Amino acid sequence: MNRTLAYSIFKRRLLVLVHTKDAPDDTEWAEYTASAGQGKKEIQGILVYSAGGGPNTMQRAQLDEAMGIESHPAKVAVVTVSRIARGIVTAIGWFSGGIKSFGTHQLPQAIEFLGTPASDVALVTSEVARLKKSLGIVDVL
Repeated sequence: MNRTLAYSIFKRRLLVLVHTKDAPDDTEWAEYTASAGQGKKEIQGILVYSAGGGPNTMQRAQLDEAMGIESHPAKVAVVTVSRIARGIVTAIGWFSGGIKSFGTHQLPQAIEFLGTPASDVALVTSEVARLKKSLGIVDVL
């Protein structure tokens, strides 16, 4: 089975999640939500990079249960190739200023939006590249 997502927690405060073009596998998603839930008190930002895939309604509910994402103070930046997904995130952002969408060419701006120090932007960009490579994602433009 091919993996559908990869994640890491950068400096215990930035959750970095990369999705392939496929919907997340339930087992992988459960592992991810458990890890996010364990680190939720320290996480100040969530960076999602998607080659097109994303969680379904049930999986989003699991994340909310594990992390309290609806009320969590962390900002969320969604970087994706999907214009539809960016539109949805933009609409959500009208009601919650803590979420914003970005095109894949705007990764540095997404990282900065999350309040990441300028000195760490290149390191986070490298971490996204490492996670993409682990999933076999070739640069998505």
